[in-house]
Amino acid sequence: MHLISALDLRHTTGDTRSLSRRYAQGELVRVRKGVYAAKDEWVSLPPWERYLQTVRAVDLELPQSTFCLNTAAVLWDLELLAVPGYVHLSGASRGHTGRRQPTTSAAPDGSRRTGITHLTAYGIHRHRGDTASVQRGGLLVTPLPDTVINVLARESFAAGVVLADHAISNRRVSGPPVSKDELFQAASQLPSAARRDWVAQVLNFASPHSESAGESLSRAQMHLLGFPAPTLQARFRQGGSLLARTDFFWPRYRLIGEFDGDSKYLSDDYLGTRTARQTVLAEKKREDRLRAAGFRVVRWDWATASDPSRFTACLRQAGLPNTLNRPSSTQ
Repeated sequence: MHLISALDLRHTTGDTRSLSRRYAQGELVRVRKGVYAAKDEWVSLPPWERYLQTVRAVDLELPQSTFCLNTAAVLWDLELLAVPGYVHLSGASRGHTGRRQPTTSAAPDGSRRTGITHLTAYGIHRHRGDTASVQRGGLLVTPLPDTVINVLARESFAAGVVLADHAISNRRVSGPPVSKDELFQAASQLPSAARRDWVAQVLNFASPHSESAGESLSRAQMHLLGFPAPTLQARFRQGGSLLARTDFFWPRYRLIGEFDGDSKYLSDDYLGTRTARQTVLAEKKREDRLRAAGFRVVRWDWATASDPSRFTACLRQAGLPNTLNRPSSTQ
């Protein structure tokens, strides 16, 4: 979408009033001070894109800012468990650190409604310390290894695994490659021994073989809930041809686990030339072949993987034992 800078408009046209007038008429959203967007476009954006556009608005408001932590992770196109709550900036002085509330606003209409009250807005979180920065998509961000490590040091185990799995995987399609060795080297520079140990736990568990954030979340939850570790991306053959490749497999229990994300049935990249209905039918036939070959299959979605109690019940009902009787929250 197109962000409108009041400063740029003034420099190019001399116009100083049209944006304020359009804002008052309900046509525009003021994303940050002096930065506007068309309201109808803003309302239609999904949360991740709205967050990214807020980041770009912050850069227009505060040029040459260095984005760090979860914001830098978003700009590096890394997978996160959730949309960040703030836009993170580094390099703040002692008196300017901390969180600032969102400034995104829209003018109310005659019924005192703004049209954006149901949308999450994002404030700024300034962090102390000067950090190294590199250019990424026209913005200044912390280097990739530093970004990954500094996020891992602050996140839960499950959220960290989602990020670490994606960072070291071959499915990441943008940005420079990064290896576990590079990440361990970056982690060695953390000032806190406790954080170094925590990051090491996440990195030792991380695998490049998870093929989605949902698979990474599922695997982390299995570990936290005491379930046996599965084989990832197991291949099954029948009559010399490939029968299936599965997300998770427990050979001892002849149990196959599949994470069902929405993209499997809704993403054009996944569907190819097939319709969603054809994809669902193909999945059913694939599962029928696996069952006929003597395997059991259990499926779950994002909501189940995110809920320890539901996920525990799902896997136990499928016949998989775990060592925790009463799981606590793992998020």
